[in-house]
Amino acid sequence: MESNAAKSYPARDNIAPMAAAVAPDLEQLTRDFRTFVADCETLLKNAAALSGSGATVARAQLSERMAAAKVKLDEMRTTAGDRAARARSATEEYVRAEPLKAIGYAAAVGAILGLLVSRR
Repeated sequence: MESNAAKSYPARDNIAPMAAAVAPDLEQLTRDFRTFVADCETLLKNAAALSGSGATVARAQLSERMAAAKVKLDEMRTTAGDRAARARSATEEYVRAEPLKAIGYAAAVGAILGLLVSRR
């Protein structure tokens, strides 16, 4: 019979790569959002000085940027949903493989949260 220490659980092995993969995506989303906001601010500042055709071009550019932002946001939402589903299944697998440890962790976290809330 194999000991618990020698077992390898895919759930435990998948957590670190998932967390590492989320960080660059979040940073990229933050950069893209800041760029989008800066572009919108620039277009709004310039909109007051634009003629009819210039305003039309500015609106078209803003619409293009908004459409691109929506596409990126949908991609990120889908990716986040996929990762959440994998994390959930990995957690369920770990809990089924190590139920006593999972109960112990839950009890410890509950006790810590209870202490923190009771001090307020």
